[in-house]
Amino acid sequence: MRHNKLAWLFNYLARTPSKRQDETSCHLNVICDIPVITALRKQLFWEMHTLGLAATHVTITPASTAGQACLSVRLDCPVALRRAFNEMALRLSKMPEIHRVRWGRRKPETRATPRRWAASA
Repeated sequence: MRHNKLAWLFNYLARTPSKRQDETSCHLNVICDIPVITALRKQLFWEMHTLGLAATHVTITPASTAGQACLSVRLDCPVALRRAFNEMALRLSKMPEIHRVRWGRRKPETRATPRRWAASA
């Protein structure tokens, strides 16, 4: 019995850090013209650095409209820095060379729960 409780505790502790990471994970998607994307990326990362935000994943892909690209950034944004993150995204959306900005918290990735099959007799 004691072994089961200890195993449950270890499983709980192993799952807890990933939940905390998902709570602080945010995303930022910016659609702009292709010639502007490099300068925008540099400006964005300097601004994120000054705010104390750290990017965990960055991708640049072609947008659905010809001549445009989408800069997608996944970043760690603690609760204390969410207001600064929102203000940064609003400033980006007001820039004339940017067509669209989407941002927010990332949904936690749900893991498939294993099924427990009844033992056959």
